[in-house]
Amino acid sequence: MTKTEVRNQALQLPGPERLVLAEVLWASIEDPNAAPEPVSLPQWQQDLLEERLAHSQDDPGTLWEQVKGEIWSADPV
Repeated sequence: MTKTEVRNQALQLPGPERLVLAEVLWASIEDPNAAPEPVSLPQWQQDLLEERLAHSQDDPGTLWEQVKGEIWSADPV
């Protein structure tokens, strides 16, 4: 991917995502090994994520072999 393609894709990101990208890039100029400070989420987003995580712990999910079987046995669209 060329620099122009990277720039064009970055400019298509929503504002908050461009801000995170800018922070990461800026931090890498000063210290290429530095990680930027984590972006803090609004409390409502944090609450929602914690709620979803709590519910997901009750669901063991589906075995990969079963998922593959369902995919491969499905009729093509």
